[in-house]
Amino acid sequence: MTCDMDLKIISLMAILWPFAWCQLVPSCGLATDCKNCTIIRDCVWCRQPSFNGDRCMKRDEADRCSTQFVVDPQVLIQLIEDNPLAEAQKSEDPIQLRPQRVSMSNARKGQSYTIPVEFKQAKDYPIDLYFLMDLSNSMGDDKTQVEKLSSKLAATMRNITRYFSIGFGSFVDKNAFPYSWPTQKTYSFKNHMPIADNIQLFTNEVNRAEIVETYDEPEGGLEALVQATVCTSQIGWRAKARHIILMITDNYSHLAGNGKLGGILVPNDGSCHLNPDGRDYNFGLIHDYPSLGQISRLVREHSMNVIFAVTKDVAKPYQTFSPLVSGSSVGVLTSDSSNVVTLVEDQYKLITSSVELKDNATNGVKVRYFTNCLQPAGSPVQESASCGGLKVGSLIRYNISIEITQCPAGKSTHRQTIVVSPVGLTDSLIIDLDIECDQCPCERADNVSCPTSCKEITYCVEPGRIPPDEDADKIAFECSLLNVTKDDEFSPKLFPFRKCAIIDNSTGCRRDFVYGYTENDDKLVLYNNTICLPNIAIPVSKIAFMMMGALVAVGLALLLLWRLFLFMYDRKEYARFINESKNAKWTADNNPLYVEASVNYSNPAFQQGVAGRK
Repeated sequence: MTCDMDLKIISLMAILWPFAWCQLVPSCGLATDCKNCTIIRDCVWCRQPSFNGDRCMKRDEADRCSTQFVVDPQVLIQLIEDNPLAEAQKSEDPIQLRPQRVSMSNARKGQSYTIPVEFKQAKDYPIDLYFLMDLSNSMGDDKTQVEKLSSKLAATMRNITRYFSIGFGSFVDKNAFPYSWPTQKTYSFKNHMPIADNIQLFTNEVNRAEIVETYDEPEGGLEALVQATVCTSQIGWRAKARHIILMITDNYSHLAGNGKLGGILVPNDGSCHLNPDGRDYNFGLIHDYPSLGQISRLVREHSMNVIFAVTKDVAKPYQTFSPLVSGSSVGVLTSDSSNVVTLVEDQYKLITSSVELKDNATNGVKVRYFTNCLQPAGSPVQESASCGGLKVGSLIRYNISIEITQCPAGKSTHRQTIVVSPVGLTDSLIIDLDIECDQCPCERADNVSCPTSCKEITYCVEPGRIPPDEDADKIAFECSLLNVTKDDEFSPKLFPFRKCAIIDNSTGCRRDFVYGYTENDDKLVLYNNTICLPNIAIPVSKIAFMMMGALVAVGLALLLLWRLFLFMYDRKEYARFINESKNAKWTADNNPLYVEASVNYSNPAFQQGVAGRK
């Protein structure tokens, strides 16, 4: 019964929903002025004098209106910075994304605009590799291997790019119980060597770093990862380089909330807290460990590539959350890290074999990506932000679609800056977006030569209707700038044509009228309808919400009826059960199936006594 009722409710909602939805989708014919017309997708406004019919129409119907009178605002897209794609040179930075800056003005709500973009992997693109190493007591042999293989690593990376630099940092855990022994000096993060083109200094710093004993198994690797990511100047990240953090560990990492075990309650703020010399992290006992959400956001904002180089027994948790961190991957180390060079090379090839574009667009702006990746020119494009199978020199062409889904509430937010960039790279396309929510200049409130308010325009011809709380002098001055006249005989040759409906406070009636300029734009004519009409006009938006409210009310009513039916049904079943219980022909006392329990005991002494007396 319950299932049948659910199906009926779903069927009813399926029938009613299209009617409500039709009310929510704006129609060109419903718009009565230029402003409300041009914010509807694919609608244009006709300002032609003596035009018969709805002035707001679909764009493909605009041939009904003379071309010079069609209000169809078009976006203006300008290339501000469009340097050609270029390889890395000693004297200049590589360019992998083109264009670099675009201006988009007069963008209109409901419309989509396309920006063509090219991406090409440059040869010898600079690489900054930062070793972030676990120096807890179980990592002694790993540290030795990294020291031995440093020269081989440098040679391998220089085969990939001539502009290779390396840095070294380490982590253990918070210097407090239960993370470490009370007598053992530990640390959360230490920046031993900022990024530099000096492999010998790297080898020396790894050799000098000491192994430290800890108490609990998880380490503070993710807390150190945050500092290595956000401390840009202290670590030495170059502006134009691929940033790679190689985090080497054989254990799990503490996460947000674990700091409570040591009485550390302040959340991690994701900021750089190295001391003035840029070496030691001093907030280990002040801030909690970071969350995965923080790490994901910071890695994305700072265009980092993170390689989690971990041993096989702890690889699974890192492989689980790696997809949540853009630009990260997981490589499995041998027990002594002897495969670290191969791992770095393989993971770098994996990182550079694909490209994915991301953006920081707000909710009111929708950005979509279309490409055919490496398919031949002319192949159909698909919606996708990523392409795989890339090599050095691979060229990818994108069409980036920008759609304004809603007008921002305030004018200050009409100007936005959208940044599009490849994941893990510092290259970017900056889009200076100017959203124009009012496409009709003659209806802007700040233009006194084009009145916008139906109520205020009547004050010019009927000053006696100005409310006491209004500034009559200001209104009079603004009216003096206009050549306003009142014509009780309706003239259709008004330019532009605007309909008005106001409530006359003196009579409580609705007054419908129109106003606009004459053809030569020298006189503003107001046609005033003096007929008193009942105030029953309901805006279309209210009708839509009323329909939605009615739909919700019907749904709730049906649910209540369903619950009432179940209540009555359950009550009836319960009454029948009680009635059958009262009419039962047996009880617990005379149940023919009931047998009273009994226990028999045998007294051996009693039997022996009887035998003795015989």
